[in-house]
Amino acid sequence: MCLVLFYKKQNIFQSFKINFNLMSLKNKFIAYISFVFLLFGSNHIISQSTPNPCDFSKINCGEGEKNKLYTSFPEDTIVYAPPGMSMPFWFAFGDSSTGIIDTTGAYSFSLSKVEGPGDIEGVLKTTKGYYSYLNDISFSEVGTYKIEINVGDSSDSLAGRLLFIVPAEENFCGDIRFGECVEGGGNQILAQPKFSSVVPVDEVMPIMVGVVDSSNGFLDSTFFGTIDVNKVSGPGKIYGILSMTGGPWFNFNYIQFSEEGFYTIRFFEESLTSYKESLMNVQVVETVSGLITIPLSHLRVYPNPFDDQVVIENKNGLKGLRLLFSNSLGQNVLERNIANSSNKVKINTSELSDGVYFVTLSDQEALKVTTFKIVK
Repeated sequence: MCLVLFYKKQNIFQSFKINFNLMSLKNKFIAYISFVFLLFGSNHIISQSTPNPCDFSKINCGEGEKNKLYTSFPEDTIVYAPPGMSMPFWFAFGDSSTGIIDTTGAYSFSLSKVEGPGDIEGVLKTTKGYYSYLNDISFSEVGTYKIEINVGDSSDSLAGRLLFIVPAEENFCGDIRFGECVEGGGNQILAQPKFSSVVPVDEVMPIMVGVVDSSNGFLDSTFFGTIDVNKVSGPGKIYGILSMTGGPWFNFNYIQFSEEGFYTIRFFEESLTSYKESLMNVQVVETVSGLITIPLSHLRVYPNPFDDQVVIENKNGLKGLRLLFSNSLGQNVLERNIANSSNKVKINTSELSDGVYFVTLSDQEALKVTTFKIVK
């Protein structure tokens, strides 16, 4: 992708250089300004919504076996965007034992629906490369879709299967983080963490994004466009799903960070003159051997993955702690308020089904909140 983009820019520059000598001084100036705007004026041209996965810190690239399909998603079950919305995601082949993505081949990947309530829409086949993106895949109806990924043009070239969960559109109107909804008037991106601005290394952080009127904070219910995200500052890489197209509001469910530390990330629309960007501060924490250490009063939570119970410890006591489990669709499935002053409490999780959960811990007295992901 980057090479293609550079090649196109080189061609533009060469063509511009040839014709530049034939112009008057006035026309040269106008052409120069137009060229600079073409090259740099659109964030969509130079944005990193489809970065090379080899740039991610936890992925190694080189020559290796080609026995596993790698994708943008950390799991084979994907909570996708609502009907009519899309996000770019990539495929590549690699070695299951070493995690090395093979860069010696060139492959084209294609999607086909096995079952699901609606249609899969967009360009269903990638261009050739050792990694390739699909940029505009969307689904027509809410539901669960079984999708096959094939490589090349052969009908028997099955590379893998993915399960896409397409949720109903989540209406942000009335959410205290955004305010009322109005038709039109939006001129600024607003991004808010769905649960907390604290996330473990390499875990996904759900973020809600909308377009608001900066004069009153009202949410524009008619916005339709593309929102991109990139890193402004921080010690590691930001990766995952870094762009979404649709509207009027967005759930970024697959943003991840490669190293612990403090980050500032930026959400922006292609037209910076029409929509002001939004900046968000994120704290990324480390996890070790299934034990999560939370900045909230040095809490410890284990095991991860868990089975029939989760243990929470704090040497200073747990009284006043509120615990909330939410599933990958954002539904609250378990809630506990700890009233005693013990240093350890066991939470019965036997009724929870297998899957990924976001656990929100809040200290009612200090008004501190943190959220992390845990798996059953």
